[in-house]
Amino acid sequence: MRPGSLICLLAFALLGCPGGDGAIGDRCARHSDCKTDLQCVSSVCVAECTRATECGDGYACDEAGHCQRATGELGDSCKSEVECVAGLSCQMDDVLDENGDVVSSCNRETGGRPAGDVCDLDDDCRNGTCALGHCVDLCTSTRDCGYGTSCTNIPRIEASGRMFGGCLQSRGALSWDIPIQGPSASVQLPLPAAARSVSVYFSVEDLTQKVGATSVHAPSGLPVVGPQCVTGEGSEEANYYTCPVRHRPELGQSVLAMPSSPTQPLQAGVYSLTVQSQRAVDSQVGTAIPSMTAVIKLDSSPVLDLHFHFLNFDEHPCSSAFGGHLDAATAKAASFFQDDYLSELKDILARGGVTLNNKSYDDLRDHPDLDGLDVAKVGELLKLGTSSVGINVFFVRTLSPIGLQAFGPSPGPAGLGGTRQSGIVIGLDTLCYRNWSQLARLTAHEIAAYMGLYKNIELKADDPRVKYLDPLDDTDGSPTNLMFNSEFGGVDISPAQREILSRSAVLR
Repeated sequence: MRPGSLICLLAFALLGCPGGDGAIGDRCARHSDCKTDLQCVSSVCVAECTRATECGDGYACDEAGHCQRATGELGDSCKSEVECVAGLSCQMDDVLDENGDVVSSCNRETGGRPAGDVCDLDDDCRNGTCALGHCVDLCTSTRDCGYGTSCTNIPRIEASGRMFGGCLQSRGALSWDIPIQGPSASVQLPLPAAARSVSVYFSVEDLTQKVGATSVHAPSGLPVVGPQCVTGEGSEEANYYTCPVRHRPELGQSVLAMPSSPTQPLQAGVYSLTVQSQRAVDSQVGTAIPSMTAVIKLDSSPVLDLHFHFLNFDEHPCSSAFGGHLDAATAKAASFFQDDYLSELKDILARGGVTLNNKSYDDLRDHPDLDGLDVAKVGELLKLGTSSVGINVFFVRTLSPIGLQAFGPSPGPAGLGGTRQSGIVIGLDTLCYRNWSQLARLTAHEIAAYMGLYKNIELKADDPRVKYLDPLDDTDGSPTNLMFNSEFGGVDISPAQREILSRSAVLR
């Protein structure tokens, strides 16, 4: 049970209705002795509660704003932490009652970690419940939860995926690691009702092997990734574009992001995945054991932080575009960066409901091998992006193969820093023939791809007459769209694209 933050000792039954003359701190015998919006606690008028944590261990906060003493003794059934007396916590028994609900009862606290701390097992937690990699208090209402958390339905894998009420953080992104036991494994991914999106990052240490999910089934049992989800005939490439969610194993690391379209909403419950490492040559099961980290977005905040990283641009052939010198300090003050580039970038992203806020600037001048970057080494650069909130943007002298102006994962590992995919890269040799405003559009395109948008039109690799459209109903192959695959594309963002951007875990 959580410790009280305002009132530690409650000695009297709380009776009556508010409405007297007693102010905060005045003596009282019952609620009616205190002014409206106050209650009588321990013979003193105090403010009404909004959360159980204001009342103390062993008390609930009722709908009237009054602290109520818990009555649940050892072994008594319960649904919420606040139903159990001090020293006990409401813990699940992992069996189902006649209604199919998870049975819970009041048990002794374990002496483990408090709610919100990371965990691997139930025994790690004082409240006896580890879910989504964090210790969770059981609840029936948000009033039962501490500040900054909300009561939501969470699937319990140990109880056949049945839902229980648990207190999760209300805002931002929540991440946790999911252990994999071998090169190929069946894995369960629990998603709470509060999750607006999920991004799953797979990686292996052996970069010559592929890694990712070869199949994904929703809680309903319907496939969303894998050959069984294909609705028509076609090549392997066509299969990839017709799946509800695009994902396939890639060398070293890959990302699974859901949902891809508002018409394929995320489902609360347990997703079933087959996760594998694969040999690069024939895609047979490899020898490396995958690592897997899930990140869920829990609110609708539109705020995006950008973290700019500048490599060495001394004697750059396009230096006239930035006055002969560019580093972090220059970018903070220069009009070409703040007015021409950032203002344009801000305006483009605002079309998608994204608000640029905090920006950081950092120099990376001690990596000469990455100044002119071959995409084969892009992972060495992107893993230097340690910021887990927002997106890391790296400016390099040049990108190769020749003609490449920008590079980034699609989608990126939202909410995770320090991975070989944690950011996007912009080549400044583009400024030899383009301006900063045009570079802003290029950056916005890569940011949107990192956040989960696909190109609005894809051309078949060996036959450009064959075209594949993205999974959104309100986009087409129009060159005015931000996701048109050309430097001359537009900045339009459709309502469905806006919806997917709003769900990204890079937002805070």
